[in-house]
Amino acid sequence: MKTKLFLSLCLMAFISTSVFSQNPNQVKASTETTTETVSNVEWDSQDFDFGSLPQNIAAEAEFVFTNISKEPVIISKVKSSCGCTVTGYDKSPVMPGESSTITATYNARKMGDFRKSVRVYMSDFQPHTLTIKGNVEEDQTIGLK
Repeated sequence: MKTKLFLSLCLMAFISTSVFSQNPNQVKASTETTTETVSNVEWDSQDFDFGSLPQNIAAEAEFVFTNISKEPVIISKVKSSCGCTVTGYDKSPVMPGESSTITATYNARKMGDFRKSVRVYMSDFQPHTLTIKGNVEEDQTIGLK
């Protein structure tokens, strides 16, 4: 009886070690894979400098991108870093080789320097960050006739 129990335990240990062991070649191959992501779009520019803006006047920046892949690109979401920036974009797919525009309209209420970001989420699963910046100055034309 003890011999059967001992043999059964040995057999179970042998099976479990062979089932849970890994092939060293598989481990090496999985660690050598790269996580480099390639974007499906190419931007004309991802930064826009308004320079000086008069206070209380909205200013619009346009960001143009081109689909450089062989598949249509769809913008799933565009999100600004604050409520002072409103975004706009075409919701239809951008076909290979075609271009499209994303707008960012900044409400220049608060005086001083600003730097805001806009995150663009597309079907390539890679978020793209666009930046607007500038300086809001007091409007000198108020009160002049």
